[in-house]
Amino acid sequence: MFGNLRRDAARYAALGGWYSHPGFWAVATYRLGVWAHSLPSALLRVPVLIVYRLLRLPVRYLLNIDLWAGRRGARIGPGLCLIHPSDIMIGREVEIGEDCLIFHGVTLGTGANAGVPKVGNNVDIYPGACVLGGVSIGSRTMIGANCVVTKDVPAESVVVAQPNRIIPRELSRVARGGPA
Repeated sequence: MFGNLRRDAARYAALGGWYSHPGFWAVATYRLGVWAHSLPSALLRVPVLIVYRLLRLPVRYLLNIDLWAGRRGARIGPGLCLIHPSDIMIGREVEIGEDCLIFHGVTLGTGANAGVPKVGNNVDIYPGACVLGGVSIGSRTMIGANCVVTKDVPAESVVVAQPNRIIPRELSRVARGGPA
């Protein structure tokens, strides 16, 4: 746990320090939950789990970050950095590799494809992106803003959203003032 926390804290050094960044504290709360679930004795595990659940409340309800620890929780490698920690949903059993960067509004979870995402090492996921279903994201990949990923992405790739489609105003009923 402490080795992972050190790697997490090192990622926040360029952002003004780990102690003042809410993203670090969200990840630290997750790490506490993982550690609590791994404790061998119920005598130790139960009080630490209570502390974890209490610390998880502001993370969940103030930052709107859903990141669950435990046997069926997410599995996250060291060095996770939540740049703008808000509206982030990381589903149960999602796997995230080392040194990943996640921005706000990101969803990693189930979708039309069976399974949950597996994200490689050094992956950057930008605002509004959704990685859904049993897809694999290769290492050193960038997922652009507002992308919806439902297919495997090879390593060393960049995923961008489809370009905007421009149509003449007269072809849009809404723009002309008619019904949709």
